[in-house]
Amino acid sequence: MSADKLMYIGGEWVESNSGQDFESDNPATGEVLGTVPRGNADDIAAAVAAAKHAFPAWRDTPPDERGRWLLKIAEALREHAEQLAVVLAKESGHYLGKAQGLVEFTAQNVEFHAGLADKARGASIPTGPGRLAITRLEPVGVSGHIVPWNYPLFLITRSVAPAIALGNTAVIKPAEQTPLMAIALAEVIDEVGLPAGVFNVVTGFGEEAGAPLAAHPDVGSITFTGSVETGQLVMKAASAHMAKLTLELGGKTPVIVFPDVDVEVAAEVAMQGILSRCGQVCIAGSRLLLHDDIHDQVVERLVERFSQAKLGNTLDPDTQMGPLISQEQLERVEQYVEIGKQEGAELLVGGARPSDPELQKGYFYLPTLFGNVTSGMRIAQEEIFGPVLAVMRWSDEDEMIRQANDSPYGLAAAIWCKDITSAMRTATRLEAGGVFVNEWIGEDFKAPHGGYKLSGIGRENGFECIEHYTEVKHIAISLEAEKAENWCDAPL
Repeated sequence: MSADKLMYIGGEWVESNSGQDFESDNPATGEVLGTVPRGNADDIAAAVAAAKHAFPAWRDTPPDERGRWLLKIAEALREHAEQLAVVLAKESGHYLGKAQGLVEFTAQNVEFHAGLADKARGASIPTGPGRLAITRLEPVGVSGHIVPWNYPLFLITRSVAPAIALGNTAVIKPAEQTPLMAIALAEVIDEVGLPAGVFNVVTGFGEEAGAPLAAHPDVGSITFTGSVETGQLVMKAASAHMAKLTLELGGKTPVIVFPDVDVEVAAEVAMQGILSRCGQVCIAGSRLLLHDDIHDQVVERLVERFSQAKLGNTLDPDTQMGPLISQEQLERVEQYVEIGKQEGAELLVGGARPSDPELQKGYFYLPTLFGNVTSGMRIAQEEIFGPVLAVMRWSDEDEMIRQANDSPYGLAAAIWCKDITSAMRTATRLEAGGVFVNEWIGEDFKAPHGGYKLSGIGRENGFECIEHYTEVKHIAISLEAEKAENWCDAPL
């Protein structure tokens, strides 16, 4: 039986080489949304070959023209915003209002990176009066993009937009939970008329399609967002052919609240940090470090507000929090809640699936709050990726810093404090790639994003992403009129 949607390789819509398909479902209802090809290593090889074939012409396309192609894509995203938002809401579990905002955010992201096309440049180096030394930034070639399911539209363009702006071609392997979103984006790009082979999508499972993409010798750079364990496998596979690598591998963000912060503000901050996207965010504020002076008041407010959160169908305008992405993720959250209770943390609210029969058709889980958490507990150390918040006390600043840094992750941290001196002093001591002070901005495509420690290597977004998608070529030119004739005097 033919799939409802096809893969996009070399500007053509194709079935998988194996002829097999798989289903994508709605995590809010369990209904099947469609079937897509189950790509494998042969399909990856075909996509890489198409991207490699397209590379010379795309590399030699004038940079400003490449930028204009991206501007056309951004315009098309806005033209198809409503249908893209519905696919995003149904397949990934974002409520519709958030999905609509994410489509616009994605269009803005593409526009920003369009501007990189003719801005990335080399330099001249003062090596002496007899020599001219210059550097050129040149595209890597074929870039591979293994994309997660939590922000399946934005996260494709986060890496693909700069890659193709800078003259590379791209092969995308979307998460098996959200293949329809990647195909919908490919449909938009196909409609725009981007040259064949510049953008390719192979749908499939990690071991069958993602692993061959990371290991393919013709792929010059790999971008991966996901778990530490899978990231380490990607790193090992890419090392065989020395591909450039950018990894975002999760986090355990501490949200540090000082005693001068208003209780209502602190409660709102905590909810935004952990309940947005149902906690399925790499920078989710899953550890709340409350100062003793306001701890009890904030916790009391959180118990009340967690119990009032509106869970529901992602297309319902009243919904505040959607479902977890899958049955597997639901079971993972349930296991961690049991671990928290066994370790002695106090379950204050939540800790179960909702009782509503309609919600039980999907993968919903109640907002969950644990008190009396210590930094050695697994719920304070390990990434849960669900709406589970661990609350910890602090009174001494040095001890608070120790608690905040007591994590194998270092992707992000947040500080809420009216005293900017205390806030900045804390920010400089935190082991995190991004620190948000009195603001919960999440990720901004104009600024670098990446982590310390097990949270990964490299940076996406901002000008910093240029390094990942280019090679630096040094060219040295002699300006001397006369050359040394004795070979043994060569400076080697």
